[in-house]
Amino acid sequence: MKNKKYFRVFLLLFVFLFFTAAFLSGCAEMEPDTIHNLKVQVKKLNKKTGKLSQSNTYLEQKLHDIQVNIANQGVKIADINSKLRDIYGKYEVESHNLHMLQKRFRDYRLIVNKELITLLKHAQIKPPVEKIAPPKKAVISVSPKLMEFNKGMDLYKKKDYANAVLAFNKFISKYPQSKDIPDAVFYKAVSNFNLKKYPVSILEFHKFSEVYPKNSHVPMAIYLQGMGFLKLSDKSDASILFQQVVSKYPDAEASKLSAAELKKLSK
Repeated sequence: MKNKKYFRVFLLLFVFLFFTAAFLSGCAEMEPDTIHNLKVQVKKLNKKTGKLSQSNTYLEQKLHDIQVNIANQGVKIADINSKLRDIYGKYEVESHNLHMLQKRFRDYRLIVNKELITLLKHAQIKPPVEKIAPPKKAVISVSPKLMEFNKGMDLYKKKDYANAVLAFNKFISKYPQSKDIPDAVFYKAVSNFNLKKYPVSILEFHKFSEVYPKNSHVPMAIYLQGMGFLKLSDKSDASILFQQVVSKYPDAEASKLSAAELKKLSK
């Protein structure tokens, strides 16, 4: 009985050991495949990690390039701002210089006008005295006057303005009370205007308008006085004179010319 019992125990132990050995043998056969698979997975992970590392390096380089580019752009913007400041500074200096030149020009014009007014006060231009009809003999004495006056007019018509001024001056000085004095004074002023002696002509036109307010040349004298101011870049005074012509002498030819100039100035 004891032998059978030991035999059973031994048989059970043998079966247990057999299955244990088989199980361990199976595990031993599976272990290399598992390790191989793990190694493959590790290699794949290493490749992905390498790629990610390369991508990260590329992105870092791009980021660095962008940062460098931004820095360069910042330097360029700073340089442009510096140049703009320099240009603005130069503009301020030039603007100041221009303002000073304009002020000097106005002061110079005032001085010239004062000097011309002083000169004109000493001129021998006198208003015409109401004239009684001369006797018949006066017809003979008028001829030299007409010759002197016509000489000035002939030179004026030939556009020899410098000599015309001299001729009119001689006539005015020699025959201050002649009925042709107003015309001589007017055409003398026009001659100076055509010679581009604008300050002189302005004062002469003004004097003419004051001394002979009812003369038919007055509207044109005021208009040309305005043109003289316009030539001297004094648009304000020119505009005032043009408006005066338009309002006081609407039917005169000078009124149309003045209106045209006012239209130009309003643009």
